[in-house]
Amino acid sequence: MRSYKLLFGLALLGAVSGVSMGMAQTPAAAPAAAPIVGPAPVAPTVAIVDMQRVLVESAAGRSIQTQLDGERRKIRDQVTKLDDEIKAAENDFRRQRAVMAPDAQNQQIQALQAKQADAQRVVQDRQEAFQKGQNDAVAVVGDNMRDIVQQLAGERHIGMVLRKELVISYSDKNMDITDDVIQRLNTKLPTVTVTIPAPGATQAGTASAPAAAADKAPKKK
Repeated sequence: MRSYKLLFGLALLGAVSGVSMGMAQTPAAAPAAAPIVGPAPVAPTVAIVDMQRVLVESAAGRSIQTQLDGERRKIRDQVTKLDDEIKAAENDFRRQRAVMAPDAQNQQIQALQAKQADAQRVVQDRQEAFQKGQNDAVAVVGDNMRDIVQQLAGERHIGMVLRKELVISYSDKNMDITDDVIQRLNTKLPTVTVTIPAPGATQAGTASAPAAAADKAPKKK
C-alpha cells in the first residue's frame, strides 16, 4: 500500500508541476492601447457672398450702371438715326424707281445694300465696345471685392467663402457677409470710371496680333 500511495503522490506532483510550468510559459496579454487624447477636429467656417447684390447695391456698382445707361442711350440714338437714314433712302428709291434705267436701279440697290451693311457694322462695333467697357469696369469691382473678402476671412477666421448662387441652402443667416463686403467696398471704391473704347478698336487690336507675331518669327533662309 505504501508503494502505491507513493507512486500516486509522485504522479500527482508531476501533473501539478507540469500545469504550473505551462502557465508560467504562457505569454501575458498585451495591454490595451490608450486612446489618443487631443482636441477634436474643427469644421471649417464657411461664409457666402452675393456678388450680384454687390454689383447692384454698392456705390461703385451704381456708378457703373449710371454710366452704362448713358452709353446705352447713345447707342440707341445712333441706331435710330441710321435706321431713319436707310428708310429715307429706300423711300426715295421707290419713288424714283419707275423712271430710272435698269442700270441706275441696280446701282441704287447696291448702294442701299452697302448702306445697310455699314449700319450693321457700326452697331456691332458699338455693342462690342460697350461690352468691353462694361467687363473692364465690373472686373475692377471684382478685384477690390476679392481683396475685401480675403481681409474679412482673415479677421474672422473663415476657412471658405462661396458665391451665393452656388449654394443650394444654408440655415445660418450670419454666414452671409454681403452687407459687410458692400460697406467696406463703398469706403474703398466709391466709384468706377467706365471707359468705352473707340468702335472697332477691339477688332483692330485683335487683327494686329498675328502681324506682330509674324514680325517676331524667324525669317527663312
